[in-house]
Amino acid sequence: MLDTIEFMLKVLFFVLSMIWIGKIMILRTDKQIVINPLLIAISSILVILPQSHDGVELVGMSIQNIRITLYCIYEVIVITGIYATNQKNRIF
Repeated sequence: MLDTIEFMLKVLFFVLSMIWIGKIMILRTDKQIVINPLLIAISSILVILPQSHDGVELVGMSIQNIRITLYCIYEVIVITGIYATNQKNRIF
């Protein structure tokens, strides 16, 4: 079940990343200065974490649960950023 959730989050990660790349290329806002470093940090942690499905744990959580949590955080940040760049002076 966690494999299915992680796969769906990977697909959503890819789609939202493409949308965010389009926003970066089209719009130049101060909000992106705050959001982009967060997204880069989360993406780099996701790349470093192994794809292990064995019982490997880090900080008391399995690697797969950490990956799922990071995907969720990334997607919430991107969705918030998309909303923030569409609004005029409402958020941030």
